[in-house]
Amino acid sequence: MRRFELFLVFGEVFAVAWAAVFGVRTRRGIAAALLLALFVVHWQLEGLRWQMFPVYGAALGLAVGDILAIERRVDWTSRIARGIFGTAGVALGAVLPLVLPVPELPVPTGPEPIGTVTVALADREREEIYGPRPGMARRLVAQVWYPALPNDDVEPIPWSEDWDIVAPGVAAQMGFPGWFFDHTRYTLSHSSPSTPIAPGAFPVVIYSHGWTGFRSMAVNQIESLASSGFIVVAIDHTYAAVATRFPDGDVVVYDPGAVPDRGEVGEEAYARAVEDLLGVFADDIATVVNALEAGADGPFGTFATSADVTRLGVYGHGAGGGAAVQFCLEDERCDAVLGLDPWVEPIPDRVLAISAPRPALYMRSDDWRGNENDAILRGIAERSTETTYWIGVEGATQNDFVAIPLLSPLASRLGWKGPIPAGRVIPIIDRYLIGFFDVFLLGTGPAALDTASFGEVTLEVIRPG
Repeated sequence: MRRFELFLVFGEVFAVAWAAVFGVRTRRGIAAALLLALFVVHWQLEGLRWQMFPVYGAALGLAVGDILAIERRVDWTSRIARGIFGTAGVALGAVLPLVLPVPELPVPTGPEPIGTVTVALADREREEIYGPRPGMARRLVAQVWYPALPNDDVEPIPWSEDWDIVAPGVAAQMGFPGWFFDHTRYTLSHSSPSTPIAPGAFPVVIYSHGWTGFRSMAVNQIESLASSGFIVVAIDHTYAAVATRFPDGDVVVYDPGAVPDRGEVGEEAYARAVEDLLGVFADDIATVVNALEAGADGPFGTFATSADVTRLGVYGHGAGGGAAVQFCLEDERCDAVLGLDPWVEPIPDRVLAISAPRPALYMRSDDWRGNENDAILRGIAERSTETTYWIGVEGATQNDFVAIPLLSPLASRLGWKGPIPAGRVIPIIDRYLIGFFDVFLLGTGPAALDTASFGEVTLEVIRPG
C-alpha cells in the first residue's frame, strides 16, 4: 500500500481504538476531520483506486458516526464489540489493496539515468497481412530507452505510455473485467521522456514481446539494460500486441486470426499461420535495424547516431524469443541472441537447418523444459558455431519472465506466476540478461556470467565442437 493509503487505514484504527480503549469518543468532529483530511490528501497526492473502496467506505462510516453520535461515552459491551469487530472490519477492508497494490518497479541495476522516446515506423516494402485492411504498408510503434544525461526536472513516465488500452487488454487476457488493472496507471517507471541522450555510442539491444504482449511488458528488464549502458528498442508487433496506439490516435488490438485455434482450422493451417507470425516478428526486428542504420535522416532521428548497430543484440519472450532466434539465424547483423522461453517450433525447417552463427543464451521455465519445443531449441544450440548458455529456472513459469510477478505479492497463489518469489526471479533474469550482453556486446569478459550462482538455476555451457 502507498503511504497515505496506510495513513488512512491507521486513521480508521485510531477512530475505532480510541473509544474501545478509553471508553469515550474523541471530541465531536475530530475523528471525522482526521479521516476527511487523510482521504483528501491521499486523493490529491496519490489518486483513488477501486481496491481501496472498502477502506473509503469504512472511513465514511466512521466519520458519519463520529459526527452523529450524541452520547460520547461507550459502555463495556460496545467497547469490546468495537475493539473486536471494528478492528477486524478495518483489517478486512485493507486486504484487497494489500493483495493488489500499486506495483512498484525495481530500481534499475545500472548507474546511468534513463531517457525514453517513442517512434512510429512504416515499412513501405512490406504489406500488412493482418487486420481489416491487409495489403497496406506495415506500421509499427517502437520505444527507445537509452542512457541519458541527468535531469531531475523531468518526471518519469508511467510504466506504459498506453496503460489505458494495454491494462484492459491484459485484464481481458487473464479473464478479468477491463478496469481490473486500472490502478497500474500510478506505477511510474524510472525513465524520463525525451531527456537528452548521454554522449557516446552505445550497443543496441532489441526486445521482441510474445503473442498478445506489448513493448513495455518487461520494462524492468529494459530499464536495467538501459541503465547499464545499452540502447534498448522494444517493438509493438502490430496485430500481435494486445493493443497498440499510433501517434495519430489509431488504436489497433491483436488479431485472433494470427494464431487460430488448432482444433478449428486443422494442423496444417495452424502451422502455416504461426510460421507466418514468427516471420512477421522477425521482419519487424529487421525493420527496426534498418531504421537505425538510416541514421539521423531516418525515423529515429538523432538517437540513431548514438546507436552502434555494429554491436547488436536481440532478445525476446515466447513468440518474440522465437523471432529473435529466427532473425539471428538469418541476419548477419545480429551479434548475440537471448531467448526467454523462446517459441521456436514455428521456425521453418530451412531456417532451422542453419548452424547458429551467434552466441546465445536460452532461459527456460518449468513448463518449457523437456517438451518438443525444447528439443528443437536444443538442436539449434548443439549445431551452433558459437557458445550457447543453456539455462533452466526451477519454480518459474513463462509469466515470471515479464513484469507480471510485480502485480501482487500473492501472484503465485493466484496462479499468475510460479512459486519462485518475485524478489528472487527478477534478479536472476537481470544477472544473466545483463551479464550476457555485457560479455558479447561490451566485451567485459565472461566473469559476468561465470560467477553467477543461484540455487534455482541449472546452467550448461554448450561450446562448439
